[in-house]
Amino acid sequence: MPYQRTDVTSQTGSAYKANIDSDTAANAGNWGKRRNVNGSGRINQLVSTVAIATSWAYCLDMWEFQMGSNNASGSFGQITDSNFPAGVAIGTSGLGTTSAVNINFRTKIESVNVRDIVNGAAPFKYPVSSPANSYISISCLAYQDSGSSVNVTPIVRSADAQDNFGTMTNSVTGNALSLPSGAVTRLVWDTSANAIRVDNLTNGVNGLCIELDFAMPNGLSTKNLRIGDVQIEGGQVASDFAVGLVADELDRCQRYYAKTFAMATAPAQNAGTGSALVLSQTVGSSTAQKGNFWAYPVRMIKAPGTVTFYNPSATNAQVRNLDQGGGADCSATATDIIGEWGVSFNTTSPASSSAGQRLAVHLTADARL
Repeated sequence: MPYQRTDVTSQTGSAYKANIDSDTAANAGNWGKRRNVNGSGRINQLVSTVAIATSWAYCLDMWEFQMGSNNASGSFGQITDSNFPAGVAIGTSGLGTTSAVNINFRTKIESVNVRDIVNGAAPFKYPVSSPANSYISISCLAYQDSGSSVNVTPIVRSADAQDNFGTMTNSVTGNALSLPSGAVTRLVWDTSANAIRVDNLTNGVNGLCIELDFAMPNGLSTKNLRIGDVQIEGGQVASDFAVGLVADELDRCQRYYAKTFAMATAPAQNAGTGSALVLSQTVGSSTAQKGNFWAYPVRMIKAPGTVTFYNPSATNAQVRNLDQGGGADCSATATDIIGEWGVSFNTTSPASSSAGQRLAVHLTADARL
């Protein structure tokens, strides 16, 4: 017997066509699914939470946060929350405020992933029908328990130079939506009312930064503020969140930040040799060993700006000889050539060590936009 579908429509041909036409018209200008990385917050290579400050800081892969003025406290990162589909959210359970203050989250999208949305490098768009202008829609889940509704305002910024978000002179601000207290709520900026027009955003083809600003009230103590399932799409229609495989999402995140540590281990000195990079010492004692190499898990978006060493068995940044006298530190460990595929580094072997002994080190590579 042929496979029999169980969802066959019972509509008449004319009704079916009318519904298809209606759906097609509603999706005009919708150019694909999620453009942002780690929208559900499942990938957390930093592991540790980060204290809030007035300067932007990473709280987990591809997400930064800050307070608009020095009137808030709390540490932000990945929060376990069974009320979010992924079981985790991005935010805090310890928010305090001494005055009304904006708490801001942001993520960045590299230029190659937005050029079909923003006019400039690729002015031809699909579909060729309306809307004639370029838009993005934003959707997310959010939760706060301040005791009253708060306004959430999206801001879309463009990089002044391609994929270099050090300066972002130009921006477009969307409409504020109200987030009630005490309930996980889906906020949606789409349709002609709330989708954000970006074809007139100067330098949009250089890459986009999406910011969500929460206007939190005064007098809070150990309160919750968190987001999840954040999705940025081209067009005026916000579709359901596109859930990807964790392995695929990790690969995407590792293009910007990679580490030798196990996923559940925060990068730190003296954290153990588990999953460390292990090498063979090829020189005698107190001798420079060149050409040591760490291949990143995936090819990174660019040569990392920072590569950091962590001694797995002591509180310093040296390579560790695991065999000399029960363990001894190398000296003068430093990067040599940093590329998109990996990093070569040099180190000087410890006194009284010998060729053939094992060396171990942990590393992180940071190429985040």
